[in-house]
Amino acid sequence: MTSPLSPGIVPENVDTETISKPFTESGKCKDEVTLTFDDGQILFVSQNFLILASPVFEAMLCGDFKETQTRNVDLKEKKYDSFLEFLMCIHPGTTTTVNRDNVLDMIHIAEEYQVTRIVYQCKLCLKQWLNDEFETARKRKYIEDYVKPARNCLYILKTAVVVNNSELITLGVEIVSQFGHEIYLGLHKTDFIPDKKMFSECTEVFKSLPADVKYDVLARRLALYPDNNFKVVESVKLGKQVSQSGN
Repeated sequence: MTSPLSPGIVPENVDTETISKPFTESGKCKDEVTLTFDDGQILFVSQNFLILASPVFEAMLCGDFKETQTRNVDLKEKKYDSFLEFLMCIHPGTTTTVNRDNVLDMIHIAEEYQVTRIVYQCKLCLKQWLNDEFETARKRKYIEDYVKPARNCLYILKTAVVVNNSELITLGVEIVSQFGHEIYLGLHKTDFIPDKKMFSECTEVFKSLPADVKYDVLARRLALYPDNNFKVVESVKLGKQVSQSGN
């Protein structure tokens, strides 16, 4: 998780551990609303801030809902750290931004609470991340070197599916299909692979995708190689030996 404090605005000799993070202390604003999590942790937020930031919170806090009376919002099945990060991304007084450390969580929250500015930033971040991972893989020589980029692309594709973003799904399908089918179908040889767990992770993430998305990945793979001779990116080798799947 990124730090909410910018080195540029904190004096060098100040112990940042003793500086309270925004939203973690009560009494900072007169229109205080509490956000309560399943584990009992609480965040303290200005009602006006929430209303201005999110139409969903506006409906909750201004409509005929219990939250209007109790001034408390129960955030069921939400993670405290992720939601605090989200609040700090939308607060004008902090320097926290959408980045690759938080974007997979951030886009879910931003979509749910309809914070369009953060949704837009998340989409840009994920698009760039997909393209960067693919370019990284293209420069590698052995299959074990591009398993991590493939895994990251699969997680991005899964996230795009969950938030139902068609543009990200299309890009994710196209890029994932560029990787060797051994990666996501579990057909790889692991004799030369130091991190076998990462291979298994790729397979599990692919299996968790909806059937139509998996079909699109494999169909795109066949379209790339009509002779059905599956290949990996730039003739990538498995360890020090050429893979037997046509690479």
